[in-house]
Order: sequence, then structure tokens, then C-alpha cells
Amino acid sequence: MAASTTSSSSAGTPGFSRAGSPAHVPYEIDPTNRFHWYENHWKRVALQLLLKHCPASGKTILDYGCGRGETLDIYSKSGFTVTGTDTDPECVRLAGQYGRSLLLKPEAAVEQFGARSFDIVTCFHVLEHVPCPIKTLGDISSIARDYALLAVPNLRQLRWLGTRRIDLSYVNEGHLQAWDHWHFLNLAERYCNLELVEWGFDATILPGLSEGVAKVFGTRAVIGLETGLFRKLFPFHGISVMGLFKVRKG
Repeated sequence: MAASTTSSSSAGTPGFSRAGSPAHVPYEIDPTNRFHWYENHWKRVALQLLLKHCPASGKTILDYGCGRGETLDIYSKSGFTVTGTDTDPECVRLAGQYGRSLLLKPEAAVEQFGARSFDIVTCFHVLEHVPCPIKTLGDISSIARDYALLAVPNLRQLRWLGTRRIDLSYVNEGHLQAWDHWHFLNLAERYCNLELVEWGFDATILPGLSEGVAKVFGTRAVIGLETGLFRKLFPFHGISVMGLFKVRKG
């Protein structure tokens, strides 16, 4: 299960591949590539959002669509007890180096793990890949006792400004649907028994300006702007639609 917005290419802008290569989560990422760096950045941002509302001590997490397993590594170091699950056996193997990792049965996930079996379910850049997101998010809501921590690619990214053609080369072929904040909130609250606690914001790319800064000043400089000033100026135009949601009881 791809858990990455750059899943179809080793480089490029999050959310699509100009190369048109097969969509799949890469088994290795290049930390010097800023778009690969962002794949773990949104997990760290989501962790800080979670810790604002939920102490780690004694809490269990299921990472749905765990990919290479970085969430298991990052969140376990903060004190959570984390289990990973994925449909890809190689991802399960890779994630296993960081903790417990199981092959996911997506058609029977609630039966596999049990209702209310984890305090929190995390799911980062996975829902855009599944055939029926309302079922998958509904399963996540059923498995979680307290919270669902979610992130998907953001359709409101400013990088789309000025685009004058409709071309499949601009879309990751593994993305079957996408959302802005309004429509993701609609899916979560009206259909999947979840209630928004707080939005999180990872990084905002400004078309032209980001590329110019990267070319002149390098990767570290543009990351600093995209996770700092640009994000503060345009928080709802970031890479991810990210939110912490509470499971409605009853």
C-alpha cells in the first residue's frame, strides 16, 4: 500500500510524477531530496499535533499503510506502542525493523484487528490510493478507541496556480481521489463517525519562488521557508490535508 505522495518517482513534486512511472511507495528514500524529506516531516508534524491532545504513556497506535515503517520508529521513540500494517509484504518486512508489523487484510481490517483495539490509528497519505475511502476510513474509525490521525495530499496546493492544461503526467497514477480541507472534513465527520479536534500544517510550496530559492540557496534554505514563513502565510495550501480526529462514542 503506497503511503507516500511521491510514490511513483524517486524525485519530483509531491502528489504527481511527470515521468509517469508505476505508482508505488519507494523502498528507499533519498534524505537529500526535499520531497522525500517531507514524507517524514508530515509524520513528525502529526506527532506534535497528537502529543498536544494525547500523552504517549500507555497509548497504542496502529499505523494503517505503514510503508517503510518510519512512523513506527518516530512514534515509538516518543513513548507510543506502535504496530504497523500494510498490504505490501516488502513494506511489512522493512517496517519490521522498527517494531511489530503485520500484513493487512484491507477487506476485513476490523475483523483482523478488532473494534476499538488501538487507542489511535494513524494513516498518512494512504486514503488517496484505496478504491473505497469511505470504507477504509470507516474501518479506521471502528478500530480506533480515541483518535484517528490522518493526512492526505492537498488539492489546494499553490503549485497548481497557473496550470493551463489537463494532463495525466501531473497526477500520480496511484491516486484514485483527492480532497481539500472542506471535503475531507465532510468525509470524516458526516460519513465516518469522526470529529475534528485540530488541523495540522506541514509545508507550503510557492510556485516559482520555491524553485528559485532551491536553485540559488539550496535545499535547506527552501525547506526552511516552506516549513516556516510560507506555511504561516498559507497554512491551508500546504502539501497535506492533515487532521487529528476524535472517534465519536456511541
